[in-house]
This record gives sequence, C-alpha cells and structure tokens, in this order.
Amino acid sequence: MKKILLICILFCSLQPTKAQDFLWGLQLKSGIATQDFYEESGRLVVPELAFFTNYQVPKLPIEIGLSLGYGLYGTQLEKRDDLYVGFSDELRLRRNNNTLSMAGVFRFFPQVYGKVFPFVEAQMGALYSYTRFKIRETVSSDPIEEERDMGNWARMSQLGGGVLIPMGKSNANLELRLMYQNTGRLEYLTKGDVSFIPDPDGEVNGVFEYDVKRSTFNMIQPSIGISFYFE
Repeated sequence: MKKILLICILFCSLQPTKAQDFLWGLQLKSGIATQDFYEESGRLVVPELAFFTNYQVPKLPIEIGLSLGYGLYGTQLEKRDDLYVGFSDELRLRRNNNTLSMAGVFRFFPQVYGKVFPFVEAQMGALYSYTRFKIRETVSSDPIEEERDMGNWARMSQLGGGVLIPMGKSNANLELRLMYQNTGRLEYLTKGDVSFIPDPDGEVNGVFEYDVKRSTFNMIQPSIGISFYFE
C-alpha cells in the first residue's frame, strides 16, 4: 500500500507541470453497509467527505491521484453524574465513531464525446476506523478527559465509475460516482456498543465495557461532488 502511494506521488512530481493538468475536488459520499458489514452492524450508513487531487497524463485518457477522506458513522451523548467517585455533578460523555481513508486513484475516460464524460475509477489504499470519547462539564468547556477507545487499520480497495459534467464555461465540474468498497476485516465499535459500569461499592471510578464488532467495512458508496481544472 505504501509503495503504491509513493509511486503515485513520484509519478506526478516527475511529469511536466501545467496548472490545467491538475484536477482538485471534494466528494460527499454516503456508504451503505453490505455483506458481512451489514450482517454484523445492520443497515449502517457512513457519510464521508473526501478531498482528491488527480494528475491528467498528457495525451492519454487517464488520471492518477490521491484521495483523503473522513467519515463519521455514529455519535452518542450521555449525561451522567457517576463517572468519577466523589464528584456528583452531571457531565457530558460524547463518543464518536470515525473513519479515515487514504488511497491512490486511477481514473480512465473512455473515448465518448458529448456534454458529459463517463469514467471508470479504481482506488487502493487503507482505512482506519477509530472511536474516541470526551468528557466535559458543558458543550463548550475544555475536556476533563479524552481518549481513544479503539483503532484499527485495514487495507482498502474501491472500484466503480461515474460521470463528469462540465458546468458552463468555467473550470468547475459536477461529479456523480458510484463505487464499491472492499476492506480487510477489522475490529470496531458502533453506536451503543460501549457501556459504563460504575463500581458497585462506590470506592473507585467505573470502567467502560465494549461489545466489539468484527467484520469488513464493505459498502456501496454513491456520491456527489465538485471538481476544478485550473488554468
């Protein structure tokens, strides 16, 4: 995986650079759990915001690039007064389930001429799933405690396609994509998978109990985005 990303970066840096050779864009994705991800977690939806930049290879209908994404697939707020022994004020316990994705991008444009430009796209990289919590007195106060409950890496690949629709005479484009994501198996938490167990004797602070899920992060990902070629 690291070798693929390095090859993409080196390839881009060695090509003659012209501003119009580069495409920069944002994609808003909505991942829908499939296969064992669905069987383990139900019909989970993973919204993700991804930034990508592609290099247009001269004289070829090919773009190569990099994509970075952040997703939030669950958040939970608890208001508790039993988190710390000897402290009975109500505190806010916020827990977020997150993903980070990093991938090399290969995009091929078939020789189809018209008002829209279809493409086939493949990505290969890694997915990091992690859960964090913060304990605060109020929503705007500094955290009393913040930690990562769990974090796991897995290899990731995506395959699919879409259409690029130029928006008038500007360099802006509307992009519609449909991708299938496949990953290795990893351990993760979803909303409601963590319970707080207070000490029954009230002598020490309580502990968190985890109901860990184990599966791939396989999803169908429809998305919409905007991209720009710069002149």
